[in-house]
Amino acid sequence: MAETKVVHLITKLELGGAQRNTLLTVEKLPDYGFVASIWYGPGGILSSRAEALPRHHELSHLQRAIHPARDHSALEELTTLLRRLRPQILHTHSSKAGFLGRLAAFRCGIPIVVHSVHGFPFSPLQSYLRRHLFAGAEKMAARWTSHFVFVSRSDRDTAISMGLCKDNHSLIRSGFPLNPYLPRENWRRASRRRFGIADNTILIGTIAPFKPQKGLFQWMEVVREVCRRNPDTSFFLAGDGLLRNQLEKAVHEAGLTDRVLMPGFLHDLDRVMDAFDLGLSTALWEGLPQSLVQMRLKRIPLVVSDIPGNNEVIRHEENGFLSPQQDTRAYIRHLEALIKNPELRKRLGSAEEDFSLWDGDNMVRAQADLYIRLLRQKGFSSDVQDFSPPIVP
Repeated sequence: MAETKVVHLITKLELGGAQRNTLLTVEKLPDYGFVASIWYGPGGILSSRAEALPRHHELSHLQRAIHPARDHSALEELTTLLRRLRPQILHTHSSKAGFLGRLAAFRCGIPIVVHSVHGFPFSPLQSYLRRHLFAGAEKMAARWTSHFVFVSRSDRDTAISMGLCKDNHSLIRSGFPLNPYLPRENWRRASRRRFGIADNTILIGTIAPFKPQKGLFQWMEVVREVCRRNPDTSFFLAGDGLLRNQLEKAVHEAGLTDRVLMPGFLHDLDRVMDAFDLGLSTALWEGLPQSLVQMRLKRIPLVVSDIPGNNEVIRHEENGFLSPQQDTRAYIRHLEALIKNPELRKRLGSAEEDFSLWDGDNMVRAQADLYIRLLRQKGFSSDVQDFSPPIVP
């Protein structure tokens, strides 16, 4: 049987859900008979994980920021690589890699081009020019796309309303191994000792890269007021990025360096999350962050912005609270209701959930099944007829 080659392309292997599920997919696709490669731009904290794979390539010119000369060089490199490898499937992730990759695939005549939307790059909160530039790029790239994969229903609905796709789309949740995110009391004790958190402290956790869309300066306003009014409360912000210096300055100026922990990127969040009593997200726009699902698996009640993606995980007053976007007082009010009421924390935290669609094995299986279907539609049935995907309970 001829090899069926799949390339996954992503802009940068940061420590995020999209990057982790892309790596997981490439690691597990060989179980389904595919020859899988991952291509990515430089500088990501997860690049070492990609380098451990048998087929990987770092694209030296691929970067998130718009830079015409470097973008042209990245496009040329992608075109050269695709012509050399001739994969049957190119699967792109993230905005820059999604645009350049789909354009290169069109130039090379790649039979099947799949694009995963982990959240769109445009938002009503951006400037008119920026918003329409990014939306226009997505509309152009849609012409070169065989199939879309969405991690959230809201992004799927946005794409359909914009005319990016019709029936050529699937909803496949952003998966990860679920078992490590089940609550463990011994991990709670160990994590609290590790970070010097007292047993009686209410610890409020946030997992986010330090990007403008995460609303972290509003997060800081919430932190300042909640700490002022609740002396036994501390905050934990796991992540890193370009806004670190500004956030550290804001924490210092508020006199909260002993109550706000910013440990950077952490590879063992499955253990660290057990230290949290509450979760908080002030994001301005999202795809559908894995961290919310992970904290709910840990039975942590959450206070999050009421935006598409977030409200597919959090049900208001059932497993957490949805706060109107940019309403600082609402975040404070909901957090204080949970801080002051242990029974409410317990009730919201213990709400029943079914996150089986986020299981990493189920995610990879769904993508493999999608590839097989698309290959057969293109007449590659002889290449895939012997595939026997394992059954995932």
